[in-house]
Amino acid sequence: MTRRLVFAALWFYCAFAVAQTMRDPTRPPPGLGGVQASAAQTPSGGPVLQSIFLSPTRRAAIISGQLVERGAHYGDAQLADVGHDYVVLRNAAGMLQVLKLYPAVEKRPAKGARDAAEPD
Repeated sequence: MTRRLVFAALWFYCAFAVAQTMRDPTRPPPGLGGVQASAAQTPSGGPVLQSIFLSPTRRAAIISGQLVERGAHYGDAQLADVGHDYVVLRNAAGMLQVLKLYPAVEKRPAKGARDAAEPD
């Protein structure tokens, strides 16, 4: 009887030992931490595009934590255009600044898309 009790206790403690070494499946992979990503987006400390709102009646964006409607001002710049993954700010001198939602992502056409677009 004591052997069974000792065996059951060891089995019970082994389950806890294995559970502590398991990696959390909901945790993001290494290198995708929020601090590193935000530092990569704003090397000069400029405005950061955080979110875009598109609807038939409204176009807006959250820039550095501030909700800005299309045509409204962010600092000394006006929100000139809102796209699916970018916004365009126009300053008082008329210069344009494009903010991308995912600046580190480079869009490229799919391998077969270029061949399908060209007629034979």
